[in-house]
This record gives sequence, structure tokens and C-alpha cells, in this order.
Amino acid sequence: MLYLMKKFSLFFVLYSVLLATFAFYLFNYDRVTSSDPFSLSFIFSLAPYIFLAVMGAMWSHEQWEDKTNAYAFLTNLPIKPADIVYAKFMLVFLSVVFYVGFHCVALSVIAETPEFQVLSSRYMIINGNICLVFAGLLYLGIFRYGFTKFGKFILASWIALLLGPFIFMLFLLPKLGIERIEIIEWVTRQNWMVFTVISVAVFLSLMRTAAKQKIASSY
Repeated sequence: MLYLMKKFSLFFVLYSVLLATFAFYLFNYDRVTSSDPFSLSFIFSLAPYIFLAVMGAMWSHEQWEDKTNAYAFLTNLPIKPADIVYAKFMLVFLSVVFYVGFHCVALSVIAETPEFQVLSSRYMIINGNICLVFAGLLYLGIFRYGFTKFGKFILASWIALLLGPFIFMLFLLPKLGIERIEIIEWVTRQNWMVFTVISVAVFLSLMRTAAKQKIASSY
């Protein structure tokens, strides 16, 4: 499986580098231009980066595999179909761990109080868990319906994640009279450890289901 992870890792590494290059700049810009730089409100716009990077890597990789007919090539190798699924799920898992860890370290650098560091890190961890489950569902759709049918849904999800948060922040929240800090506070009140355990369990269940689907489609 390690061989497959190396083979599949190109786009995941590429998007990780892009995130490390651009996200911190945007993150710092949002902090500096915020009316209250060290409040929690500015980290509301950080969460979409995790989703965008993971979804972008998944869609780019699957599109490349579809165009190059890579799955047909892999079937000619002495590789178990389930290992293909496990390798891709593990790359998503490691990517989410990297993105969450990157943001938590960046937030700890600017934290002026322990409370800020704890709450902001908890917020990013919970969002990372949500991303993990969402990515697992997308991969399950790919292995069940194929990229040709399901790839459009991934692209639509990526576009929605790109535009949705800005529309949500600029138009919906003001109409509802809800502040960003209120959403963050509600999220950070959740038990992040329980949330993580449940999310990882669901992710592993989706991985096993996708592996069974891949095995069934190989015969």
C-alpha cells in the first residue's frame, strides 16, 4: 500500500504546498485587517481552506487517473483492489492531519492567551473531522458510481466550498443577525475528542465500504 500512496501522492503534496504557500498569507491578512485581530472571529474564514485543499487534490487526482486510464493499468499489476482504496483514504487522512496541524501551529504563533490557542485549535480540529467524513463520502461515491458520473459532484462541491463561505458571511449571516463569533463559540463548545473519535470511526467505516465496492466491481 505504501507504493500506491507514493504513486497517488502527487496532487495531495501539490495542494499541501499551495496551502502552506498561500493560506498563511491570507490567514495573516485576515488577522491584520480584522477589527479585533486577536478575537476568534477571523478564524471563521480559515476552515474552508482545509476543505478546498482536500477536495481539490481528490478531484485533480481522480480526473488525471480517469484521463490516463490508470485504474485499468493498476488491474494488470499484482495489487489488491482494496489496497487502492486504502491508499487513497490514507492520503486524505494524512492531508487533513497536515492541514489541521499547520493551522494549529500558525494559530499558536500569534496566540496572546492560552484560551485563544485552545479554542482556535479546537475549532480547526472539529472542521478537520467534518472534512474527513465528507471526503470519505465523496470517495465512496467515486468507487460506487465511477469518476465519470460522480466527478461532477466533487467539482460542484469544490465550487460550493469556494464561494459558499463568502456568500454565507457577507449575505446570510447579516440577515439572520448572527455574528461569526457566535458560530465559532457554538462549535468550540462541542467535545472535540468525542467528535474526533466518532469522525475517525465513520471515516474507517466508509473506507471499508468503499473497499468492498471496489472489490465487487473488479469481478
